[in-house]
Amino acid sequence: MNETSRLKGTGDSNIPRSVATEGAATRRGRFAVGAATRAVAGDDCCGDVCAWWEREGRLYLCLADGLGHGSFAREAALAAVTSAREHPLAELPAVLAQCDLDIRATRGAAMGIAVIEPAVRTVRFCGVGNIRALLLGQAQRRFNCGYGIVGAGFRNLIVETASFAVGDTLIMASDGIVEHFAAPDERPPGPSWNAPRLAEAILERWAVATDDVAVLVCRMLS
Repeated sequence: MNETSRLKGTGDSNIPRSVATEGAATRRGRFAVGAATRAVAGDDCCGDVCAWWEREGRLYLCLADGLGHGSFAREAALAAVTSAREHPLAELPAVLAQCDLDIRATRGAAMGIAVIEPAVRTVRFCGVGNIRALLLGQAQRRFNCGYGIVGAGFRNLIVETASFAVGDTLIMASDGIVEHFAAPDERPPGPSWNAPRLAEAILERWAVATDDVAVLVCRMLS
């Protein structure tokens, strides 16, 4: 896994600029963001992709899990993230609908998108398939996803909105992480806390051995 301290950069030549990708870390302004990924045993290519970017005062977090494993799964996940990056200002169901059209030529992906708006201290989440999303705040909250596959059609999309205050943390993961995973208990977090370390800890504790895995972590700092 590669590491970078830049938000506006790239960890993968197939991701457009201004997108940070897996294995990366960002500690910029109001947010600390980091991710960890791992390919299934015996495969060099992980089909799960994380990305994040800022646009007009909002932070966008995206996790895509290409169906299956290997290069074709990664191709689908990268295409989904690229599509989302190109339509960031639309409502989340519209973004996912456009992704569904844009990646029809791929094998498809499960996908979750979160938008954090620090001005109003909220997070919105919408997903398709088996994407895990856990909010750690005053109380824990798990977000739900619609049924289907981006690139092959879906239904029952739900956009959920929750408060997102200073010190709150959002964790997104692919289904390479068991469904009811838990984060390490850090209340309050220690001075050495960082987002990639938490992502790695969740991956090491809760990943299954038979699938690719990705974990994306974001904490509001101020």
